[in-house]
Amino acid sequence: MPYLRITCPELESGRRQTVATRLTETIDTLLYDPRGRITPQELRERTTVHFTPYAPEELFIGGQTPEARNATDITIELSDWGLSARQRRRLARGLTPVVADVFRVPRAGWDGINIRFHSYRPSEFAVGGRLLSELVPPVGQLLRWLVR
Repeated sequence: MPYLRITCPELESGRRQTVATRLTETIDTLLYDPRGRITPQELRERTTVHFTPYAPEELFIGGQTPEARNATDITIELSDWGLSARQRRRLARGLTPVVADVFRVPRAGWDGINIRFHSYRPSEFAVGGRLLSELVPPVGQLLRWLVR
């Protein structure tokens, strides 16, 4: 159940839709495992993209706004259960160019794209009143652990 919270400059609503669609497609491509019990469509339906935009005078780095620094600052916080180091590396490498593309960040500005991972155990997340560990059978949890 990937959850992305994007801290970024304000965007028009139509552009948010485009960004959300591209990021959802990318996350689902990078995280889909055909050996798992979830289909690509189910993964897509469970991927959440949440925008937390900032106005020009609301974010400061080193006491200056990104605009004053002539720099971009976009942070993606990605939460999902059981993310291994290998998965985080693949996500960072695959997600960064897509974020750069949808936010029109030139290659020289990629250092302003930050991804923070929040991995959790299936017993630390509940859906509909049931722990994820109750919803995902032990064999599914084992397979996800082995894929790391």
